[in-house]
Amino acid sequence: MVDSGLQPTRENLFTFLDFVAEKGLMKRQTAMAYKKACNVILKILDAKEVNDLSKINLEDVFRRHQNIAAGKIIPATLKSYEARTRAAIDGFIEYIKDPTSWKPSVQQRTRTIKATTGIKETPTNLAQDKKSEGVKVIDETPTQSTIHIDLQIHISPEVTPAQIDQIFASMRRHLYTK
Repeated sequence: MVDSGLQPTRENLFTFLDFVAEKGLMKRQTAMAYKKACNVILKILDAKEVNDLSKINLEDVFRRHQNIAAGKIIPATLKSYEARTRAAIDGFIEYIKDPTSWKPSVQQRTRTIKATTGIKETPTNLAQDKKSEGVKVIDETPTQSTIHIDLQIHISPEVTPAQIDQIFASMRRHLYTK
């Protein structure tokens, strides 16, 4: 185990996240999401806490931040920020302990060809596969292509019922015209 000599400060955490993104140790988007979450959550720390992240009680910091952010940040976003902040600090502390053998704990998601192309296994696709394998296919009924879009809307609690009605009326007008 090699001690890096690096101090576990908030500023060094941000420098560390820039470093792992620049060196390709973590996807840039992930590192920047961690950095943003840490910036939001850790801005409530006092001068003593900022200088030694290894000694802070994260649960206490999260609770303090939740009290300050109540009504300003939706709970799902807060949970995401907390998870990212925890992962960033844990990874940073592990890196400080032994930088030569450190590896990020972030698991990279891989996409399947089906997910990226949107191709579904339809009778036509299966028939084409069978044909290419030299199998005689009797019924090759073509299927119509379809598009499926999931729409997620986050509405602020400050929005009035009349404004919500306007949002859905606009969606109905623009998305469901035939």
